Amino acid sequence: MSVAGTNADLASERRLWLWIRVPVTILAAAGVGIVAVLSLVFFSQHSMIYHPRPYGPGYAHALPTNGAEIDYFVPFGKQTAYYIPARDPSPKRIWVAFCGNGSLALDWATVFRRYPSTTDGFLLIDYPGYGKNAGYATIDGTRTTANAALSALAKRLDLAEDRIGLCVIGHSLGAAAALDFAVHHPVQRVVLISPFTTLREEAAHVFGPLARLLVENYDNRQNLRAVFRQNPGVRVAIFHGIQDDLIPVQMGRTLKQEFPAADFFPVEGADHGTVIYFAQDQIIAWMIR
Repeated sequence: MSVAGTNADLASERRLWLWIRVPVTILAAAGVGIVAVLSLVFFSQHSMIYHPRPYGPGYAHALPTNGAEIDYFVPFGKQTAYYIPARDPSPKRIWVAFCGNGSLALDWATVFRRYPSTTDGFLLIDYPGYGKNAGYATIDGTRTTANAALSALAKRLDLAEDRIGLCVIGHSLGAAAALDFAVHHPVQRVVLISPFTTLREEAAHVFGPLARLLVENYDNRQNLRAVFRQNPGVRVAIFHGIQDDLIPVQMGRTLKQEFPAADFFPVEGADHGTVIYFAQDQIIAWMIR
């Protein structure tokens, strides 16, 4: 074979490898990029769900003068819940309140400031990592701190836990935490404000197919089913802002359709952040009737 022929073959081989290497390199880079994005979403999903923050100076006088901090300990550290007692010395019911993911327990104090019933008290729960609480918010962590807060309150009131008439209220993520609590404790009433159907379906609404990577999944359908099965006499109310673009009102309507025994109140003019303000009087009227 001539030198010219050999050089031509080498040049042809180089071109062939170039044509193979370029798309392979592009595909490999794209694959690395996709894996990097998926890994980022997977490992940062906690910060997408939970938005912990401490109490600032503006909360200095949020707790009413008759209220009390309840300090207690769980395996992941010290926790603080807040108790607003009933005006009657012998409370008939305690409402366990769970805030939205960007809120704090003491935000409920303003909502209940003019609560007309004298026989209802309130136990306000912060998630692990929120407010004064140590730890890292998860479904199990929230359940642990809420259960321990109830035990600490029962000890403070010198009552057995099963002697306390329990109700729950929660907004957004807090609606899911409230339902999870209701699965594990006999409750008389449940107020869900801006609830999603499942956390995974809500994530799909915001993030699309990436929601498949979600590890934790509050399932309000499953938990509502369990609550009604365990306690057929429980009363449930769902309040949802019609202009809610974060958790669509259709999710609240879906829960109503699947659980006809629940009361459903669409709130005109309200979005995700304003629904409690718009519906405050209606919510409290339902709670005390």
